[in-house]
Amino acid sequence: MTRTTAAALCVALALAALPGAQTPPRIQRWTPSGPDGGHWEARGASRTHYYYRSVKNRNTAGGIWTSPDYSGQMHRATSTEFIYLLEGAITLVDKSGREEAFRAGEALIIPRGAEFQWRKSDNVREYWVIFEREDGPTTLPAASGTPYFFRLSRDGPDAKGLTGSGRTKEHQYYAGADGSSVGVWETAPHTSSGFHKTTYTELMVFLAGTVTLSTADGQQERFKAGEVALVPKGVEYKWSGDTVRKFWVIFDKDAPATR
Repeated sequence: MTRTTAAALCVALALAALPGAQTPPRIQRWTPSGPDGGHWEARGASRTHYYYRSVKNRNTAGGIWTSPDYSGQMHRATSTEFIYLLEGAITLVDKSGREEAFRAGEALIIPRGAEFQWRKSDNVREYWVIFEREDGPTTLPAASGTPYFFRLSRDGPDAKGLTGSGRTKEHQYYAGADGSSVGVWETAPHTSSGFHKTTYTELMVFLAGTVTLSTADGQQERFKAGEVALVPKGVEYKWSGDTVRKFWVIFDKDAPATR
């Protein structure tokens, strides 16, 4: 059984306790220890807390995972996974034999279709999001090319910096067939003129700067470098911050309206 499959089996047990199921949706502050009194699922020595699950596809989810020592078999990923390591290290191997270690403070993507082995975890604590699942509500096209796991840099590929004109610049590392995307983004000091209602869920891992996210119903949350926000689909919010850089994960996106 793979790590992702094991996580999916635990998902059905946590329906009632999920903040992502709130109405109206609220901006979430993710913390490494999980929310006070939050529910954790245990499987062997590994533990999972679900911060979010999609209403339309309950196996599209995000949260925290911890494990003192985990390994798995070579398998093909049937979903895309974003990982941001908080503690420890993991070692992954692809089917060609390429081996790579990832450590605390680093982020990676395992794309849908990648054939790989989770060789080892050493006292890991991580944030994760699983999305673009093949068993989702729509039929996704086959993955193109030869996907493989890869590292995300806060400075863009090969630390060459981000690109763009005007107030923002970015580098998009991944675009999914379901409208999902992952990348790194930076904005100059900026305050929104009004509220924006989201048609997707976004995980924001803040790398630099300070921002306040405010909702139309009065919620206000201030985030600084090293902190993590999740803005669920359907939230009306606005942004006010200095120069801010973040990893973004956009997922659980509404399908375009048809006429």
